[in-house]
Amino acid sequence: MDTPTPHSGRYISALALAACLILSIGWFLRPRDIPSSPAPLPSESELAQLARRAERRSLDSMATYFAVTADDVESSIVHVPTSGASGVVLNSGTIVTVPLPRLADEAVMVQSAFGQGLVQPTMWGPRLPLAVLTPRGSLPGLAAARDARSLPEAGNWVLVVWRAGRERRFTSGSYIQSASVTCDRSPAQEVVSSLSLTHMMVGGGLFDIDGGLLAVILPCDDRVAAIATTSVAAILSQSDTDQQRVLAKYGLVLDVLADEEAEYFEVDGGVIVREVYNGYRGDEAGLMPGDIITTLNEEAVTTPDDLAVLARSSGEETLALEVRRGSTRLTITFAGDDVGPEPNTPAPPGLGVVWEPSTERYTIEGVIPGSRAALAGIAPGDRVVRIDHAEPRSLAQVRRVLADDRTLPVLLEIERADRRFAIVLR
Repeated sequence: MDTPTPHSGRYISALALAACLILSIGWFLRPRDIPSSPAPLPSESELAQLARRAERRSLDSMATYFAVTADDVESSIVHVPTSGASGVVLNSGTIVTVPLPRLADEAVMVQSAFGQGLVQPTMWGPRLPLAVLTPRGSLPGLAAARDARSLPEAGNWVLVVWRAGRERRFTSGSYIQSASVTCDRSPAQEVVSSLSLTHMMVGGGLFDIDGGLLAVILPCDDRVAAIATTSVAAILSQSDTDQQRVLAKYGLVLDVLADEEAEYFEVDGGVIVREVYNGYRGDEAGLMPGDIITTLNEEAVTTPDDLAVLARSSGEETLALEVRRGSTRLTITFAGDDVGPEPNTPAPPGLGVVWEPSTERYTIEGVIPGSRAALAGIAPGDRVVRIDHAEPRSLAQVRRVLADDRTLPVLLEIERADRRFAIVLR
């Protein structure tokens, strides 16, 4: 075999090829020139665009997290078609929702993401900013809401979850503070957030970021508020009484007679009908504020507890109340769905139709601070319905009764919103 010599053509070509290869590699590996000036900074519009993209990614991530939390608590939220509102399942297994319509002592239907079932109202009625429903049997898929360990720090995320039919909805905001409020005469703590609460959210729950229940969204007088779960529990414990059940079933507020009232009515005992709510059984039966209930089924009545049977009655037994109204005594009966004064007069001649006279109400436009009316609790907007159980004959009579120079006490029946109450104006 021939070996190329240093002066052969193939040897020189190999050297030239190796040199070209070395030069090519060196050109690629040579150090680059260092720029004399730094690279230009991004513009404000470019920075803003980057920030928006980062914020959007963060918001998308948070929205996904909120949706997951809402899904987790969905099993504790129901829809109540009777009221068109939501309800929250509490740890006790009861459902807290908005106040129910009057006479709502029949079973109602609730809907969840897992179906529907019957519940029985167990606590409702006037003076309560909520109602309690107890399931009849088991409702599939429902679970009690988990209590929040504590209120979040100001600025932390919270979300409201409610239900429109079988559709779960939610919205998010930030916690601000806790504040004391009064809802339908019930003191409570409100959980204040940046959320604008609306009536479509009522009955829903306010949850922290971990799915702990902070509050129930409830109507609070003329607005909507998030009432803390601790306040909801306090309202329930204080309202679990026979008097509240009588109020819910009959729309009656019963009370013992004050000394000045006993003197005015000239009675030694009995229970006064303090308030009557329009449209409830007590109103339909003919009871009026200022009536004195003296007996129940011929048994003497001395305290409201003696009338607790009204709350526990099944509706099948007949309950007869002897009532004193001024100098008149009458009997009012409750027998199932038939309520009213005991008939003791023949039907009038003619067509057999009795026209109920309309009661003219005199509206009080203003009350002077410190006046007799103001001290008695009368407020602007109140309407005078009766004076000493009789309808006012004229506006002049109403003015004379409310005048500060009047010397004799008088019984006023006042209407305010959906209730009527009695005041002995001295």
